[in-house]
Amino acid sequence: MRHLVTSLLLALLSTSLHAAVPYAKLRELGDRVTCQCSGGCSYTVGSCNMLNCHFRDPILSEIEAGLEAGQSDEAVLEAVYAKYGSETRVEPLNEGFGRIGWIAPFASLLVGLAVIPWVVRRWRNAAVSRPHSDSVPGDVVDRYRSQIEEDLDELE
Repeated sequence: MRHLVTSLLLALLSTSLHAAVPYAKLRELGDRVTCQCSGGCSYTVGSCNMLNCHFRDPILSEIEAGLEAGQSDEAVLEAVYAKYGSETRVEPLNEGFGRIGWIAPFASLLVGLAVIPWVVRRWRNAAVSRPHSDSVPGDVVDRYRSQIEEDLDELE
C-alpha cells in the first residue's frame, strides 16, 4: 500500500512538472516573432488571427516544446530565429547592422525637424519676393464687361 501511494504521488508530481505552458506565456513569446503566413501578414505569431495559419501553429508548438523542455525564453526564441531566419525578428538586434534599425527612425526625425523650418522659410521668402498684382488692367475688365452685356442681351 505504501508503494502504491508513493507511486501515485510521483506520478502526480511528474505530470505537474510537465504541465502545459500557459497560453499567456506562449502569446508573450509569440509576440516577439513576426508571422510569415500569407506574404503580407503584418501580425506577430502571438496575435495572428488567420485560421489554421501554416506558420503560426508550428512556431507556437516549437515554442511550447522548448519551454516544456526547460529552455529559457531567449534560448527558445534564438532557436526559432536560427531555424526560420532573422526576418522573423520583431525587433532588430542591438549590434552590428541591426543598430541602424534602432537609429534610423530617430535620425530621420531629427533631419525632418531640421529641414522643415528651412523649407518653410524658403517658401515664405519666395512668396514675399514675388510681385503681387492685385489689379487687373482696365481695358481687360472693360472688354469682359462688354462681352457679358452682349451675352445677356442675346438671352433676352
